[in-house]
Amino acid sequence: MINSYFHVSVLDTESDSSQVPSKNVSFAFSGGYSTSNSSMTSLGSSASYDVATGRKRVLEYEDTMSTPVAAGMSTSTKQPKLSKQAAHTSRPNSSFIPSKSYSKSRSQTVEEVIQTSIEPRTPHRPHPSTPSGSPTPYRGKVETPDINRMQSLISAIELVTSPAPCDGVHIIAHSASVQRLFDELNVAWGVQYELARGVSRGWWTWDDITHSYAKDLAGVSKDAVPRMWQKPPRNPPVGVVYPDPQLWAELDREELAICEGRSRGLGLQGAWQDTEDWYGGKVQQVARLEETDGKMHLVLAAMEMRKSCRFARYLGSRRMIQVSIPQEMRTQHGGDLTQFFLQKFLLCGRVFVAFGAKDGKVFLMETKEDYERGGHAPGDEQRISLEEFVAWHNPMDLNGKQAVSKWATRFDLGFSISVPALVFMYDKMFNIEDEYVDEKVQNRPAEQIYTDGCGYMNAAALSLIGKRMGYESMPTAVQGRIAGAKGLWMLHPRERNPQGDPKIWIRNSQHKILLEHVDGQLRLAHRTFDLLAPPRVTQPSRLSRLTILNLSHNKVPTSVFIDLMRSALDEEVRALTQWTHPQDMQLLWKTVDRVGRVTGSRIQQFALGASRALGLSGRIREDDMPWDEPLDPLQDILDMAGGDSLSEEDRAALIAELEGGDAVPQRLRDRFSGEPLTLHGVVLDLLQAGFHPLKLPLLYDKLKTIINKAIEDVVRDFHVTVPLSAEAFIVPDPHGVLKENEIHFKSSKDLKSSLEDSHPKMLLGEVLVYRNPCRLPSDIQKVTAVYHESLSDYVDVIVLPTKGPCSFASMLAGGDYDGDVCVCIYDPNIVNRFRNLPPTKQPDNFIIDNFQDQGKIDQVAAVAAELSRMEGDPDERRKKLQGILLSDITLPPVGAYSVFHENAAYSYGYDAQETVRNAFMFNTILDSRKSGLRVQDEVFRRDKKQYDRKRPECLQGSRSADPTSNVVGLRSRPHSLGRFILDELMEAGKEMRDTHLARYDQLSPDKMLGNRDPDLRGPYEAALPLMKNPLFQKDLAAIRAHVEKHIEMWQKLARESKPNSYHTPSRTPVRKRRGGGPFTPAEQQRGWKDLTRSFADGPVFAVESPLALTDVEALKASWAYHEKPHFAWKVAFQALCRLKASSQRPVAMAGQFADTMSISSTAVRVFERNRLGMA
Repeated sequence: MINSYFHVSVLDTESDSSQVPSKNVSFAFSGGYSTSNSSMTSLGSSASYDVATGRKRVLEYEDTMSTPVAAGMSTSTKQPKLSKQAAHTSRPNSSFIPSKSYSKSRSQTVEEVIQTSIEPRTPHRPHPSTPSGSPTPYRGKVETPDINRMQSLISAIELVTSPAPCDGVHIIAHSASVQRLFDELNVAWGVQYELARGVSRGWWTWDDITHSYAKDLAGVSKDAVPRMWQKPPRNPPVGVVYPDPQLWAELDREELAICEGRSRGLGLQGAWQDTEDWYGGKVQQVARLEETDGKMHLVLAAMEMRKSCRFARYLGSRRMIQVSIPQEMRTQHGGDLTQFFLQKFLLCGRVFVAFGAKDGKVFLMETKEDYERGGHAPGDEQRISLEEFVAWHNPMDLNGKQAVSKWATRFDLGFSISVPALVFMYDKMFNIEDEYVDEKVQNRPAEQIYTDGCGYMNAAALSLIGKRMGYESMPTAVQGRIAGAKGLWMLHPRERNPQGDPKIWIRNSQHKILLEHVDGQLRLAHRTFDLLAPPRVTQPSRLSRLTILNLSHNKVPTSVFIDLMRSALDEEVRALTQWTHPQDMQLLWKTVDRVGRVTGSRIQQFALGASRALGLSGRIREDDMPWDEPLDPLQDILDMAGGDSLSEEDRAALIAELEGGDAVPQRLRDRFSGEPLTLHGVVLDLLQAGFHPLKLPLLYDKLKTIINKAIEDVVRDFHVTVPLSAEAFIVPDPHGVLKENEIHFKSSKDLKSSLEDSHPKMLLGEVLVYRNPCRLPSDIQKVTAVYHESLSDYVDVIVLPTKGPCSFASMLAGGDYDGDVCVCIYDPNIVNRFRNLPPTKQPDNFIIDNFQDQGKIDQVAAVAAELSRMEGDPDERRKKLQGILLSDITLPPVGAYSVFHENAAYSYGYDAQETVRNAFMFNTILDSRKSGLRVQDEVFRRDKKQYDRKRPECLQGSRSADPTSNVVGLRSRPHSLGRFILDELMEAGKEMRDTHLARYDQLSPDKMLGNRDPDLRGPYEAALPLMKNPLFQKDLAAIRAHVEKHIEMWQKLARESKPNSYHTPSRTPVRKRRGGGPFTPAEQQRGWKDLTRSFADGPVFAVESPLALTDVEALKASWAYHEKPHFAWKVAFQALCRLKASSQRPVAMAGQFADTMSISSTAVRVFERNRLGMA
């Protein structure tokens, strides 16, 4: 049994209502670990511990479900304090003294100044509104917050300055004199950040920001930031744009919530500042780590508004900075990275420190410490230190028995993208025991826990979540985070009344963090259920390289895969090449939209990080890395924009450019030409403008590229769609009615054709289930799908049995029930041929032989004791704590062992001991952050030498070249193994590809290539007679010169780039610097941006010019089209589309409507019937 989180009481600092300020409570580590345990719970009865008395309570199950677990005080003894940080002290009417006025004795280092400004050496009286020592400072109530009014009420504070920074402090962007102006003139944080961004990127310097300039920027961000960009200190590079105005309004809204002091940012407190059901943490401050001349430094990017997480809602958006790290730096500079991020980071007088790392990003939080500031701003008193934050989220004294590596991973819970969905009353939160294979065994491994990661909610809770999120029906289960727990919560087997109080039951296996209590209950943030995703059936699923290897090994014939490939390609290519009937262009538009996920991607931009919580998107489906989070939207955009041909570092550089806010407008279009950033988006715009593939070479070639990509996805990446398949969350059987190897799967939508099956929403009979990635021979299991009346309410989830020698989820690639998604295949051609294998066993002495001694892994209690001994050196204490929190900053060799496993399968066979060992190596390393296991250096060197070889074509995929560094080929495949399945499929796929592309080339008439669209030439031809007219001659000549000048610029870029299929310069050309060496992808991107902006900006006409009253953009586009059609499409895409649409009875529509509309399924059915002559 594990410790209950219903544990220690301290005073609350997150106020649901007005509270009395707390007394000082020290942040300390405990030497003892008192526990409050819950006993075994079944559907018949429940037993739990009364924490107040320590006695076990045994009640009937129904009573337990309505009776909360009581909370009481812990008897744990506190050891010496870890820190004694005091609040800031205000000195009324004190003035800021520049550093040059200080005597030598006061010229201290930055580290000393920061420390003394927050921790005076002499006793003093704390500020009345900020008690020290509490895990979170008391947040005073402000009835009617107004930033400017409150600023005038805050007295200036004298801050010691230093003439120069020292080691241990990295300056992102800061100026003592300018910061004094900012603080004195009430310059909003949004303006400060944007000006600092310009400095960090070299657009201007702090010297450009004068008193008069700063004075004009006073006011809230939503008003002041646009003014700043209307008149920046210096003109920034071409194409720089600032974030959408709604971001600045959101930043102001959250600022007022912080000042109010009611923890409103946590959400679920109603409307706020004209926004219904508001919650905070939606704005991201973004920086990127770069290296110049061997030195690392941070460069600020534009703020974003894409997601929200628990930490951002608690701290406030402006209190966090998200730092992106290129993958190459994570691989090559692991130790240096850690040392770099152990520094303090200075931005506009505020000190940030690293407090976590996840998915290639490091997160910084603002602390209570200041440097060279001229006074405090409203809300500053709410800030907390790193140690106070740790005590709030993951107190070391209560979690001392965990390995340090596992303790550090628990911070991931607060970084998960989520939406606050429901607040539970403390007495409606219950602990329940898991169900086990053997109830008598202690310290059970995860595979011995039938219910690992899955608890319950009553119907009232699920109903409220459904209403809040706008679901069509009550969800059967939800994935989320609450208190120190994570996982999935499914509908309670008995609590089915949708009315009443919401209740939640948390399994012991779901508890990851033991939390302190405040006044006998959990804090508000910890009683808030953070929703990650509802149940969602995705169909059809598709196979991957790894899945095919497993199925083939388990006797599924090669012919089955070839037939699936042929069927998928035939259907896709046919839908993309039917162009002859009246409504075929609408059907083609719909197909391109589906294949490219264009409308869906655009809609997700409006979800602001809530796309999974709203059920709009799922997890990565067939990739090798089963992360909890969805793909980064920018990565997805780059994939669709053609970035898959770039190296990893080039992709990272382009993402940095996108993150900088310099290339991604709100609607994913080029700001100046209006061209969509994705290939599929370009085709949609051309189709809806009225162009036809047989009349426009550009559209014809773009469609060919789309078809080729679709073919390569199947032929080279083996993403083969299986029509009779679906995927969904897995949950354990709540009633225990399923037998071994039985499942229950009922969907809210048809899994099979309702015309061919009497129960289209149910699966019955033999099916296959698996979880990606499949690497072991037994990772796919054949089971029998059955129907049980008692399980009929569990819709859109796959129910697995709670019987057998182990958890059934653990048999599926080591899965559990905390939100894992499994694929279910019910195609008889696959299922009937498949043979089941017993679970593959881990090699003997596997951990000892391959991983470092676990005895070297520190426990949290030991680290806490060490920190307590560092009382006199707070800086070293902070670094020690950060070193643990940044353990994920470097890349474990997960990708390497993925390659090693596939190479071993090719050379030795899928079930060979070399292949099986590499599969277990991959799985163990994937979980290494939690386990703390590290591969022995000698083992990795030996494996790299043996398996890091040049890969065969069938294992390389379409996205990149062979990732291995070794030019030596793989060990020859023995004849006894037969042909490798992927070699056979690639050979067959190439024949299909050649056939389809040859047929496509036959569709184009030869005369099409020489034709020019008369609709696009119209304005140019109308202007020709006016060339000799004195009224128009000068201005028309200017247009001609402007077009010719930019054609020359375009041709120069074209010579420096790789041409694509229609001879237009590539979006990411290979250019050379004048001084030698290639341009970076970001510089190449700016080259095209310079061209499109320059073309859009000129020529300039006098007000009295007769052309000023005409559509000059259309005339420029038409003229460019006459001269060089490919050039015209590059610089005037939307203008040409408008010209074409204007000739075909257009309908006026704003862009935000056009980009979110689609063709309904009903319309598709009608058009298809018309095509078949059935209307």
